[in-house]
Amino acid sequence: MVRSFLSFHVEAPLEGVAAWVEGRTGGAGVYLVPDPPWTSLYHEALEAEENPEAVQAFLRELSRLGRALAFLVQAEEDLLFLLAEGGEVVAKLRRGPELGEALWAPEDLRPLLEGARALPPEQAVRALAPRFGLHPDHAALGFLDLLEAEEEGSLPEEVVYLE
Repeated sequence: MVRSFLSFHVEAPLEGVAAWVEGRTGGAGVYLVPDPPWTSLYHEALEAEENPEAVQAFLRELSRLGRALAFLVQAEEDLLFLLAEGGEVVAKLRRGPELGEALWAPEDLRPLLEGARALPPEQAVRALAPRFGLHPDHAALGFLDLLEAEEEGSLPEEVVYLE
């Protein structure tokens, strides 16, 4: 099975993120996972849509709560990494047959993103996450991974589901 996933992460407490997410789900499910100082979000509709522009728009809004990251891997071949602060995307890495190629970032992040660009998409996600203080397993999960864990009864207690 070819794997795709989308994860968002914001430096904000779970309670504040949960309050912000209310009314922004469009009826779709969203899992929230605390990883202080980060809260990770897994958005059902945005993951299914695989629309880089919608991912970027959601991330810009999310970044009003704190520094925010998005990792999108499509069909194990395409990678989109975004870093946003204060409602603006400040760094982007896009590569793969569907997404094309783009890299722009502040000078201090360029070497990190250039190194990640040379890796397979999921490995790039796992390499980038710790550089921001984020657990690599949280970055390399998606909504469907958490849904499967819930169905198997192995979802951690601290995970919050909102609809």
